[in-house]
Amino acid sequence: MNKNLIFVLVALFGYFMPAMAQSQHFKIDTLQYQGTDKNIVNLVILGDGYTKDQLDDYAEDSKQFTKYFFSIEPFKQYSSFFNVFAIRTISDESGARHDCKASDCAHGETDLSKYPKRYNKFTRDHAVPITHPNTIFGSSFDNGGLHRLVVPQKNDLIAEVLKTHIPNFTQVVILVNSPFYGGSGGKWATSTVNFKSNDIAVHEIGHSFAQLADEYWAGNQYAIESVNRSQMADVNTVPWKYWLGKDGVGIYSYGGKGSPSNWFRPHEYCKMQYLVAPFCPVCQEQFVASIKRKSSPFIQVKPMLDKPLTLDSVQKFTLRLAKPSPNTFKLSWLLNDETIATDIDSIYLDPGMLNLGTNTVKVMIQDTTNLLRNPLYVNHKDSVVWTLNQIKLTDLAKPLTTWGDTLETCYGGAQVLSVKHPVAGLQYRWYDAATGYWEETGSNIFLQDIVEPKVYLVRGIWDDRVSEKTKVHISTLCKIEKPKNIEVKIDKKKNTVQLKVKDKVDPRYNYIWLDAAGKPIYEWDEFNGEYVRPTGANNILVLGRSITVRKVYVQKIDKETTCKSDRTEVTF
Repeated sequence: MNKNLIFVLVALFGYFMPAMAQSQHFKIDTLQYQGTDKNIVNLVILGDGYTKDQLDDYAEDSKQFTKYFFSIEPFKQYSSFFNVFAIRTISDESGARHDCKASDCAHGETDLSKYPKRYNKFTRDHAVPITHPNTIFGSSFDNGGLHRLVVPQKNDLIAEVLKTHIPNFTQVVILVNSPFYGGSGGKWATSTVNFKSNDIAVHEIGHSFAQLADEYWAGNQYAIESVNRSQMADVNTVPWKYWLGKDGVGIYSYGGKGSPSNWFRPHEYCKMQYLVAPFCPVCQEQFVASIKRKSSPFIQVKPMLDKPLTLDSVQKFTLRLAKPSPNTFKLSWLLNDETIATDIDSIYLDPGMLNLGTNTVKVMIQDTTNLLRNPLYVNHKDSVVWTLNQIKLTDLAKPLTTWGDTLETCYGGAQVLSVKHPVAGLQYRWYDAATGYWEETGSNIFLQDIVEPKVYLVRGIWDDRVSEKTKVHISTLCKIEKPKNIEVKIDKKKNTVQLKVKDKVDPRYNYIWLDAAGKPIYEWDEFNGEYVRPTGANNILVLGRSITVRKVYVQKIDKETTCKSDRTEVTF
């Protein structure tokens, strides 16, 4: 081949190398997915210093970081507001750049070959070998004169990878494949995979995600007002005034002399000061507030909100929500500004409840968590609104009952009457058809001691509107006579007593014995590990004798319907 042509090809290849690297697409691991990226905080993890053969290590490290991140409050309580993606970025060589030029660098070599593959428990001041690997983002130690300050150098390439993979990221974490302690903040939170470095990334996320200030003194250039740092020491004006006196929150000086003595922080033990500490209440509040600013609890709503609706039948409205754990949401549904339901994720709406013209259905959510104290956050409400255009007035729909128009019940037993898909805001009123008297209200009512067939009527009521009545028939099954002839035999040698029902045998029935407290004595199913009803006649019960008088009960049971007789008392 012509040498000049080779030179041209090499030159062209070299020229296009950066563009090729930037246009490369990498596999994305979805470590947590809660909902559409428009409503959720997208936490994106990138790896630096992982070769193609080390991607399984990267997968392990990204999962470990995610697990650690969600073990910390308030992320633990609000984990359902996060998607987590790990982009499997590939480096030509393993590790991180280390020149050991910082004054606090511990000089020396470390033979990594004698440690396990994922060894990451080097102490903070452990000797770090000088290395210059070619990694995708060029992460290096010894920045700003600090050995532990590990910073990725190729910010444009990080931005390009994010743009081509997950452009709507919220928070980015760079995991650097080095077992030595280090990390940094700024645009991207960065952490090596050292066992103590994850705290660096979480601390730095406090800066980038919640705009928190350091609660240690970092220098005059960083001395600016923040939600957790202030020159004000007045209890009435300090930014965290609503937290004073709660869980160690006060007004504490950064130092005793010079500029540190003129600045104040809210706590003496917070992750924004000490990496090993939890976040203080003031910082946790800011994280929660930031999560709410960057996301929405409404992951999905149905019907869609893209256009006005017209209802011609009972319609279901549903929400899929991101919720704290434990759930601290107070939820309200309003029809034309009138509350019709609370603390449920779906309702049915009857078009007969609508006015002619424009109507609104609104859902409001208020978070009652004790992590919030500032009224600005406490009183915040998220909401969605459906617009309904009703072109004609309609009657309320006739209620449907869950099990149709006929229900069976045991003689002397109980029954439940339920409206199927009860409409939010409607009052359901039940009547005895024979007398016409109102008996109960509610979509689910309970009837006791039914001894004769009855008919009930139910209708829905909204303001001055009423629906047609729905009829429900209750039929009673035959009464079961209680056992009468009980034989008692005492075996003094075996020290037992045998109780036997001597009534005429009928294969349709068996018997249940109850102890003195009225608790049924069931059979133990060894295979399934649970108590079950007896399948045989069960007309004989053998018990150990007692020196005191004992008492049991027995009932006759219909094996098909499980209806039972009154109890017969047996003493011995």
